[in-house]
Amino acid sequence: LSINSSSSEHIEAPFGGVKQSGIGREQGMAALEHYSEYKSVFIADD
Repeated sequence: LSINSSSSEHIEAPFGGVKQSGIGREQGMAALEHYSEYKSVFIADD
């Protein structure tokens, strides 16, 4: 996700984590789910 900027990266493409770099993988759906907290929101429609 980017605002007011351009990027050639795609969220589906992970980067990093080559051999024993200790960096791990970022981006992609797995990282998005890892950093997300789910929340329920109820809206009354009266």
